[in-house]
Amino acid sequence: MNFNYLVVFSFAVVFGFACLSAVSVQAQDRTLPEPAVPDTVEASQGDAAEGRRLFVRGITEYEFENYEDAAELLVRARGKMGKNAALDFAIAESFFKIDNPIDALYYAESSVAQDPENKWYRITLAQIYQENGRMADSIEQLESVLETYPADVDVLYTIAQVYTMEGKLNEANATYRRIMDITGPDMQIYYQMYRNYSNLGKTESAMEQLEGMLDIDADNVAAMQILSQMYADQNKFEKAAEALERALEIEPDNEETVINLADLYIRENRWNEAAAMLKQVIRNPEVEPFTKVELMQYMLGRFRRNAENEELASATRDLMYALLEEEEDFGYAHALATEYYNFTGEEEKLLVSLANTNKMLPENEPAWRQRMQILLSNDKFEEVIEVGKEADRVIPDDAFVLYFKGMAYFLLNDYSNAADALSRGASAPANREFRSVVYGSLGDVYAREEDWERADDAYEQALRLNPDNDIVLNNFAYYLSTRDMRLDEALEMSERAVKAEPENAAYLDTLGWVHFKLGNYETAREYIQASIDTGSASAVVLEHMGDVYKKLGDMNNARSWWQKAFDEDNSKDHLLEKIES
Repeated sequence: MNFNYLVVFSFAVVFGFACLSAVSVQAQDRTLPEPAVPDTVEASQGDAAEGRRLFVRGITEYEFENYEDAAELLVRARGKMGKNAALDFAIAESFFKIDNPIDALYYAESSVAQDPENKWYRITLAQIYQENGRMADSIEQLESVLETYPADVDVLYTIAQVYTMEGKLNEANATYRRIMDITGPDMQIYYQMYRNYSNLGKTESAMEQLEGMLDIDADNVAAMQILSQMYADQNKFEKAAEALERALEIEPDNEETVINLADLYIRENRWNEAAAMLKQVIRNPEVEPFTKVELMQYMLGRFRRNAENEELASATRDLMYALLEEEEDFGYAHALATEYYNFTGEEEKLLVSLANTNKMLPENEPAWRQRMQILLSNDKFEEVIEVGKEADRVIPDDAFVLYFKGMAYFLLNDYSNAADALSRGASAPANREFRSVVYGSLGDVYAREEDWERADDAYEQALRLNPDNDIVLNNFAYYLSTRDMRLDEALEMSERAVKAEPENAAYLDTLGWVHFKLGNYETAREYIQASIDTGSASAVVLEHMGDVYKKLGDMNNARSWWQKAFDEDNSKDHLLEKIES
């Protein structure tokens, strides 16, 4: 609480006037020079009259909030009339208003010295002491007021606040207890004492204040939540749960209470109770869909951290099904389901959730990308293209969407559409590594069309963006070798690709084939044999081995490997001529 003490001045234009009126003690950002005023002035009748006139003008300026003028006039009045407690108090108030605590302090101390029984003089002096950082002196003045007015709650509040500012939290709480001895139990005081005890690390005392709050307001859900957390921190889970169960009876849909109580049940391995509580909220049509999704997100987070727990897994699954049933038209529920099915590896259900997310939250870019990626990995090329066309209308020029669509066209041997999609994808915003992948794939498309100028340019762009792209290093090296071009560069690129993936059958074959083109037939045989030894060699690799043996003058082995290649892929009719040669 923050209290402004107001004191009212009224005056009679006679010699000697009484303090009757209220002035707000609020500092303003203005200053006056310190006046040189004698402590006593023998006032003539003319000086007294002039002093009263200046006083009236000063008070008038104060009322119009012209505090600097008020201070000047009142100091001049004092010079004519001499010391007077009420006048010094008015001067102190004026200086305090213009943020001149030094002069304010001088006159406030003077007013208290002249009239020590005046409550308002001491209160103002206490405030000015605070402004000057003299907290102990401020408290001394306020305690003096309490000697005359022991039940002044406002003064006690101020003392408690000063103690709190000083970090004397025990003293502050002792003062708060004095207030409650006068006023009786009070929610705000209990809360202030709770905060102070918490900052002091006195948990038991802090909890007592929360219990006091509940004695006053038995339906205070916030207090119950805090109290529960404190019990939980002390591993008193039963008491913590009791507090939250009380809170839930009062506000059944309070999200924080539900989550905290479910968390307590989970910490005690009470999975069924946790799931039943969350499901009750999810099934409640009065609860906002966003709240349900947040609760499900919380449960999913717990499941991710403890996926081996079968009871937790079962509870999470049931809640996810309940959420999708209750909020089947809410896009964020399906978006969350994609996270869940992603984690559980249920690909078919994941695709359904991704499709629903695309429909209800079309601006969700990751959902489009992931859906296309899964379809592509499952060789559903036509679906990839259809989804890609739809996505391209909603999130046009998305590099990932265009890449997946381009790759689907490529794998369907539709090189023209593949080149179009991948060219757009290569120009779309994306990080350097991904743009390198897109350019590399574009190079593969042009290579299939034997458009070597564009192929070479695409591969070179890919390597500028990511010099360590081993797929591009391998493919570029291979196609250069097939054309007997830049073989030294091809060898260097192929060696780097093999270094990146020493067990990759395709990379080993490419390196062997570059050596073959360079006339290093024995080295070629070693690398191609290494490729075959991986168990992943294609018919092309087997044919290459036959070609190597032919160059080595071993036609029996050559025919044997060509036969193996034909057996692997009998669409390669040209192998029959090699075998029969």
